Amino acid sequence: MTKKKDIFISLGSNQGNRLTFLIKAICFLESYDIKIQSLSRIYETPPWGFESAHFYNACAQLQTELTPQELMETLLSVEEHLGRSRTQKDGYAARTIDLDLLSYEDLVLSSEFLTLPHPRIEIRNFVLFPLEEIAKKWMHPVLNSTISKLKQQSLDTAICKPFPFSFWSPPIFESYSYIAIEGNIGIGKSTLTQKIGKQYKAEVLLETYTKNPYLELFYREPKKYAFEVETFFLKDRLAQTTQFWEKKPNTVVSDYFLNKSLVFAAQNLTSKDFTAYKKEFSKVMSDFKTPSLLVYLQADVSHVLKQIRKRGRTFEQEIKEDYLKKIEQGYKKLMQNDLPFPLVEISLDNSNFEADEADFQSILREIYKTTFL
Repeated sequence: MTKKKDIFISLGSNQGNRLTFLIKAICFLESYDIKIQSLSRIYETPPWGFESAHFYNACAQLQTELTPQELMETLLSVEEHLGRSRTQKDGYAARTIDLDLLSYEDLVLSSEFLTLPHPRIEIRNFVLFPLEEIAKKWMHPVLNSTISKLKQQSLDTAICKPFPFSFWSPPIFESYSYIAIEGNIGIGKSTLTQKIGKQYKAEVLLETYTKNPYLELFYREPKKYAFEVETFFLKDRLAQTTQFWEKKPNTVVSDYFLNKSLVFAAQNLTSKDFTAYKKEFSKVMSDFKTPSLLVYLQADVSHVLKQIRKRGRTFEQEIKEDYLKKIEQGYKKLMQNDLPFPLVEISLDNSNFEADEADFQSILREIYKTTFL
């Protein structure tokens, strides 16, 4: 397999919804199996070399197996997807999207199609400011200087105004008014739900698992208390959901959806009890609101078990890996059915979205992609 290489690109837009164009450009690049290694903040900058509206600019570090020419062709293809078609007379002009290949490792190249490193990096603040965030120590192979030093020496007087990194957040609630997040025990549903709720000022619906008086007993003696624990959960979820929707919230993110009751009941109840449980569940479900989108979080079961141990809930310490595998299989079986809403599956194996804003934004992009890819 070809070694994946570090490369840097710049992104810019000053027409239409500038932020949307930048976010969609990143999403399109990811759809070409290009990994976004790191992203700078977005900067608002004045146009360089002509008079026009201000730009939004950013830089990204990518990893890819594409050659420089293949990558440049991909950047041009993404530009076309977003409404821009370059011509030889383009020059300095307003545009919906501008994607430039700044560097490809330490390659020095000059051809009719591509010049590397990109010329004039050192005299453009709209490149230097965001690039320094993610490539502070990268050495320009022609100028033999780091980006930080080039920025210090820049004669460009343009003021580049940075936005918080969270400015990258895509408009997911424009398409989905009710997002439900599901996944195995301990995978991070509640944490992600609360982060999304805070970011978008959406109403948050969290499961009140601590109210179940049979839960600790169930983990000690699952066969004995299975019916009680599942029956209580179902009644409590129905009551909580009913009360929540009476407030008529506009945008909602939840760390569960009601069908999860069937996943756990199928695993924990006897065949006879599950048949009766499912029949009762079907009677009431038609009265409840279904999600606009279901986000299913995935991770290796060993990772999930570590998360459970880490959060330290006493009653969960008896949970075994085999049980988690069965719950995961139950979710997969549920998702194989024809759900009345779209589904997006997101892997968390290499994600630390709770502490890493870039990982959090990556999850938001996965959700956003479902609206146009």
